[in-house]
Amino acid sequence: MKSQAGRIVVGYDGSEAAAVAVDWAAAEAQRRRCPLTVIHVIDHIEMTPAPIGVTPWLEVSDEMIGRIAADGVTRARKNADSIDVTPLAIFGHVAHALIEASHDAELVVLGTRGRGDVAAVMLGSVSLAVSTHARCPTVVIRGDSSLLPGPHRPVVVGVDDSPGAEAALYCAAETAADAGARLIVVSGYHPALLQVWTGIITSTADSQPDPGYLEDSRSAAEKVTADAARRARTAHPGLTVTEQVRQGAPASVITAATYQAGLAVVGSRGRGGFSGLLLGSVSHRLLHTALCPVSVVRGVL
Repeated sequence: MKSQAGRIVVGYDGSEAAAVAVDWAAAEAQRRRCPLTVIHVIDHIEMTPAPIGVTPWLEVSDEMIGRIAADGVTRARKNADSIDVTPLAIFGHVAHALIEASHDAELVVLGTRGRGDVAAVMLGSVSLAVSTHARCPTVVIRGDSSLLPGPHRPVVVGVDDSPGAEAALYCAAETAADAGARLIVVSGYHPALLQVWTGIITSTADSQPDPGYLEDSRSAAEKVTADAARRARTAHPGLTVTEQVRQGAPASVITAATYQAGLAVVGSRGRGGFSGLLLGSVSHRLLHTALCPVSVVRGVL
């Protein structure tokens, strides 16, 4: 595959959601003053012959393959007339192709829905696969994507004490600083989770958490959030940083903070083991619940 070094890469399949992703990617590329590549992938599954409505593999011409990517480029140039925008159309598996493209890209951008019910399910699996395995941050366009981060659209970052959250913090802080946006550092706490992690959990499912665990959970979350905010301010002097610590499941707490935000940023790796699975579920849930575009950043690249 042609190198995409220094570029933003956006997946485009002709659907409405993909068109919104192209609009967002083009505006972001214009803001960063970096080139944009619009990729259309012809998945092998789509080429499987069927009695009705599916074009056989051998009848698909190079012209047909490139047409959708070219349409995406035309749309992108309406929003980014001063940057280089190029099409790339290839055969392959969608997620694999976008993950491969991420190795040399600054950012990969995806929509949340494909063409039709089956495509919607497939694109959901694509967004999860790419956000988990991409070698650069992945943005999945959700909610109100008409405005990028800026003075009136803060950047929200979910934190804990994991390497994934550390990477997400620095990515979010840099984005907020570049866009002149406020950075909101968010952490959720749930006393039941602390009991599980420490191996001290009551035998009755409906028992109330001990008040001591509630206070310990909140104190731990406040410390993580304060430390993260301090690091963001140190990395970007002058950046406005606010802290939010709320009781509740982390995904719900972060989702609530995304109201009128320009971007939500989370890590894709947790502290390992059980807690790692929980943090992974946070990023996955946000891809379905956030009220703004979501950027997933890998902790170990």
